[in-house]
Amino acid sequence: MSNQEKDSWEVAHELAAELPAPDFHPSYESKLVTIEGSQIHYMEKGAGDPIVFIHGNPESSYIWRNVMPYLEPYGRVIAPDLIGFGKSDKPKIAYEYEDFYKYLDGFYKALNLQNMTFVIHDWGSVLGFDYARQNRSQVRGIAYMEGLIMPAYPINDPEAFRKVKPSVIGMYERNKSAAGEDDVLVQNLFIEKTLPGHTFRKFRQYEMDRYREPFKNPDDRLPLLQWPKLIPINGKPESTHKAISAINEWLLKKEFPTLHCYGEPGDVNSVDDVQWLATRLKNHETAYVGVGLHFIQEDRPKELGRALADWYRRNLKK
Repeated sequence: MSNQEKDSWEVAHELAAELPAPDFHPSYESKLVTIEGSQIHYMEKGAGDPIVFIHGNPESSYIWRNVMPYLEPYGRVIAPDLIGFGKSDKPKIAYEYEDFYKYLDGFYKALNLQNMTFVIHDWGSVLGFDYARQNRSQVRGIAYMEGLIMPAYPINDPEAFRKVKPSVIGMYERNKSAAGEDDVLVQNLFIEKTLPGHTFRKFRQYEMDRYREPFKNPDDRLPLLQWPKLIPINGKPESTHKAISAINEWLLKKEFPTLHCYGEPGDVNSVDDVQWLATRLKNHETAYVGVGLHFIQEDRPKELGRALADWYRRNLKK
């Protein structure tokens, strides 16, 4: 029976039950570029002004596979793997915040990216906002989700944070302790537990294998552990405390378009956080994409993609 022969409710139910694609469409190109002596992998398609998707922890460009197609009509969609993640090289470096930023900055320069729009998630939000703060002429707008920014970050009052997000700060504190090394480096729990545990739908085996692939070797898992260690609590570590504090101050003054996509209940950004920002930022919109925790790209790719495309069309399309 064709869609034309079905009642509209039947088609709607089928679409609602449809799982996201397990991989990028074959039309996407997988590419490498050498930065600081290491190869950075990225996926891309199209032409025009770049729309750059920056992932967080423990992800890679793979998480954007079902979201990027919605932005294809509007520009050159590009998703890099952070250094140490995905198919990018895993050099023997400290994986401090400055390292992640340096390789991304080199990536933009190597590809001569200008007039960029960022779509950012998790720690990718800090990297994207920080770049825009320091390179305002290069960035046209930013859409973000589950961002590590105000009002909750940096965490200056851990006990107040604990009352609102007890499981989140508990995870941060454990990963900063000796127990975190066993959890992440030995048991690979960021991939095996955190990723599926903060996504509502159940991953298929192929999808889990794609997320596991970069971190099969325990020696390659240091970047997974570094990101939670870089969460600033009571001013430490200083690098990310300063970066996020500077971002927050800049966001209150920024005038270019921003979009905050969120699910409910969310993990890093609660609905209260979303509303707090919406009352304070200029030229700012919010988009509710449905029930979601942290990895809303996996739970709500269609809703997220449509919200991003609509915002881009209205605010940034030339």
